[in-house]
Amino acid sequence: MLKPNPLKQKLSDGKVIVGTFLFSSSPVVMEILDHAGLDFVIIDTEHGPTGTVDTQKFGHLIRAAESAGVVPLVRIPERSRIMTQKVLDLGAMGVVVPMVETAEEVEEIVKDCRYPPAGNRGACYLTRAAKYSAGFTGDYWEKANENIMVIPLVESKTAVENIEKIVQVEGVDFAFFGGRDYSMKAGYNTVQNPETQRAIKHTQELCEKYNVPLARFLYPPFSESVKKAVDDGARVLVAGGDVSLLYSITSSMVKALDEVR
Repeated sequence: MLKPNPLKQKLSDGKVIVGTFLFSSSPVVMEILDHAGLDFVIIDTEHGPTGTVDTQKFGHLIRAAESAGVVPLVRIPERSRIMTQKVLDLGAMGVVVPMVETAEEVEEIVKDCRYPPAGNRGACYLTRAAKYSAGFTGDYWEKANENIMVIPLVESKTAVENIEKIVQVEGVDFAFFGGRDYSMKAGYNTVQNPETQRAIKHTQELCEKYNVPLARFLYPPFSESVKKAVDDGARVLVAGGDVSLLYSITSSMVKALDEVR
């Protein structure tokens, strides 16, 4: 039987969840992130070095997540039924899909994550997700459909124009706003511009209207950004990525040393 996805239950209960992106492709780092207490880690195959075709390395990352207890999600490079099936068959509990622009695209993504008759996911019980048949039960297909998460990434003007329909698609668990991509497409090299800020505000308002959490990115000092995010009502917090967290702590240490030597 498929293990229940605790993120879905926590969001349903109104709890705040926190995670990060994994760029390093290291199972060791995956375990460390769990020991730090994160709820989820998003394996990045769009910008990170681990591609969905590298199933052996990807499998090791999923094993590390499961052994440690953190929920593994995956940012796939693009919307693709085959890529989605590969990562879900290996045991990922959801997909983050970049460059989503319409509700129709999101509906197809949901179908990519669902077994028939609810979707188009290829049905096989010999996969790692089904414990190579050892975990297969009569309700496996139904439980998989209930537990796999769908997370669209809004990164363009077209997506923002369609955001009200996007967040109403049944099966969307939470959403991301890609502020940097949005800004660069709009002609800005920073997210701190009026157009992007209006788009973020508009997206946030519609996500709240339809009870779809919008992920909030956290930046150092975390004692301030976490408090502000929670005070603002954010329920999905994302602290950059493993590489930026490593850089942040080491560079702050070097800076502190430079100030005294």
